[in-house]
Amino acid sequence: MRKTELKINLSNLNHNIDVIKKFTNADIQAVVKANSYGLSASEVAKTIDDQVESFSVITLGEAIELRKYTNKPILLLQGVHENKDYEVIQDQNFDFVIHSSWQLEKIKNYDLSMTRLWLKINTGMNRLGIDLHEFEETLKIISRVDTKDKILMSHLAASSIKDDPQTTKQVKLFNEVTKNIEYKKSLANSGAIFNFPEAHNDIVRPGIAIYGGKYNEFGTKNVSSLSSEIISIRPVKSGTKVGYDGSWLAEHDCFIGSIPIGYGDGLPYSIDPVTVRINGKNFKTAGKVNMDLLMINLEQDDTIKIGDTVQIWGFDSDISKLSDEFNTITYNLLANISGRVSKNYLE
Repeated sequence: MRKTELKINLSNLNHNIDVIKKFTNADIQAVVKANSYGLSASEVAKTIDDQVESFSVITLGEAIELRKYTNKPILLLQGVHENKDYEVIQDQNFDFVIHSSWQLEKIKNYDLSMTRLWLKINTGMNRLGIDLHEFEETLKIISRVDTKDKILMSHLAASSIKDDPQTTKQVKLFNEVTKNIEYKKSLANSGAIFNFPEAHNDIVRPGIAIYGGKYNEFGTKNVSSLSSEIISIRPVKSGTKVGYDGSWLAEHDCFIGSIPIGYGDGLPYSIDPVTVRINGKNFKTAGKVNMDLLMINLEQDDTIKIGDTVQIWGFDSDISKLSDEFNTITYNLLANISGRVSKNYLE
C-alpha cells in the first residue's frame, strides 16, 4: 500500500477553538467549506459541534452532507446560485446569504420562516455584497421577508495584517452603517479575531484559525501532518540532470530519493526547491514536482533508507513558510490535498 498519508489530530481542533475563545466573547461560526479545508467536514463537525454556534459552507451539496452530522445552523456563504435553490433551503432550514439584489426577486415564493437571512454588505473588498447606496432599500425589502432571524455581515480583505488601513476602514464603515440596526452582526474572520477586536460583534467566522498553519503565533496548532515514504534511492553523479526537462542539475555526487506524492495528490506544481524533513534532518527537493512523484536531494547522506518517512509538513511545522517555498498560500496547501491521499484521524 502506498504510504502517503495525511494525519489529522482532532484534539488540536478543540484546542484551537479554545484559543479562539480566549480572544473573543462572540459566538463562533466554524467555516467548514471545501470539506473543512481538506480535513473532512463531517469529522470536524462531530468534533467541535458543541463548541460552536453554527457552521458555514459554499454549496448545497456540502450543506446537505453536513446536515447528517449536526443540527446546528448551516450557512450557505454565497446564498442561492439559482432561485430554485430556495426549495432546498426551505426543506432543510439552511441559513443563507443575500449578496445581490437578484437573489431577492423570487424569495417571497418560499417559506423561509425557520431559516436565518444574512445580508452581506460590500464595505470595500468589492467582491460580493450589497453596495452602500443599495443598502437601505435592500434592508427594507428583507425586513418584509419572514425568517427566523436576520444578520448583517461583511468580509474583510486584509485582516491578517494588524492595523492594516484598508481593514481598519472596513471595520469602521461596517460598524457605522449598522450601529442603529437591531439585527445581529458578523464581520470578523480568522485574522480579525486576533488583530481587530473591534470587528468581533455578535458572531465571528474563523476558518484557517481552526485548522492551524496560520496564526499559530497566537497559540493555535496545526491539525494536520502530511508525509510519505521513500520508495527509491538512486546515486547520481555530478553534472547529471534529474527529472522532467532536466530542470535540476547535480552540482556534486549525491543520492536522489523519490517519494510517491505529487500534484496529483494536491501538492502545488513547483520547480523551485522545497524543504522536507527526514529522520530529523532537512533536505531540499530536486527538480519539478511530478504528478505522482517528488524527488529529494539526499546529498551524500547514506543513512537514509528505503521506507524512511518523509515529512512534507508536521504538527509543529511552519506551514506558512512552506507555502512560501511552494509560491502559494497555506489555504492552498491544506485544501488541495486530494482524495487519493489516505487520511488517519487521531484523537
